[in-house]
Amino acid sequence: MLTRLRSLALILVVAACGGDVASTRPTPGQEFVIEVEGEQFRLRTTNPAAATALDERRRTGVLGVVSGRIVRGDGGFNAPWGWHLDPLSIEVPQASIELCDGRPSMVQSDLDYWVDTVQRYCPWAARVYDAQ
Repeated sequence: MLTRLRSLALILVVAACGGDVASTRPTPGQEFVIEVEGEQFRLRTTNPAAATALDERRRTGVLGVVSGRIVRGDGGFNAPWGWHLDPLSIEVPQASIELCDGRPSMVQSDLDYWVDTVQRYCPWAARVYDAQ
């Protein structure tokens, strides 16, 4: 009887977590190098649509907007910068507002303003490369 109760409890915990325990593990995502006006930064995306759009831009060489929410710290992939874009927030829109456009060094030099006020970084003329 005790074994059945433990099994039932485990099933309830797994169901409360969304079913498959493996699906709750974070995915590593796909990384890209983005060049803006001669400066580079790295981003990681866990958004399959964004990864597809970024890969298309990489293959064609088309410049365009890349957008994401700015977070303090390099995230483990955007060194030497003291910031990174949240991998869950990456988008590849056709256009964006001018407020979030700029070079990576502009974000770094006024990080508090970018993180606390602007909150997103969306360079307009971003060129996409594979992460090496």
